[in-house]
Amino acid sequence: MRSVLLGLCLTCASTCWSIPRPRHETILGRVVAYSKPPACLNGNGYWSMIIRVQRSKDIRPEFIRVDFTLPCDKSPEWVSAKSSIQKFRLFRQKDCDAVLAEFMNSERKQDSLAIPIWARPPGAEPDALPFGQVVPCYRSVDLPLAPVV
Repeated sequence: MRSVLLGLCLTCASTCWSIPRPRHETILGRVVAYSKPPACLNGNGYWSMIIRVQRSKDIRPEFIRVDFTLPCDKSPEWVSAKSSIQKFRLFRQKDCDAVLAEFMNSERKQDSLAIPIWARPPGAEPDALPFGQVVPCYRSVDLPLAPVV
């Protein structure tokens, strides 16, 4: 009986160690827009930021979206500080790629009920954001996304 249990434990352990863990990427970029959480859930605010990826100058601008959570009484430093190039440690999450919307509750600018989703940090470049286009989605290594319970 002991040898069967030992065999099962070794099989489970070797299976767990052989599962590849997702690798994070380090991306250089600047936060050019963010969405502030309208409410807190389970003590957390659910944020999104749009990062303009820093690449060589001959390539057109690339934007990514990063979703993360912070405790309700906290906000990221870059919300009130001048936007600068930073290193972001991120995991690629293809399952949440989505079309970047400009307004809540409406897709048309002319609608009087249209509420802008995105705010700009101080000093952010006035780049046109890729509204209406699919933006790659990432999760932060340093700012995890808390589950909604």
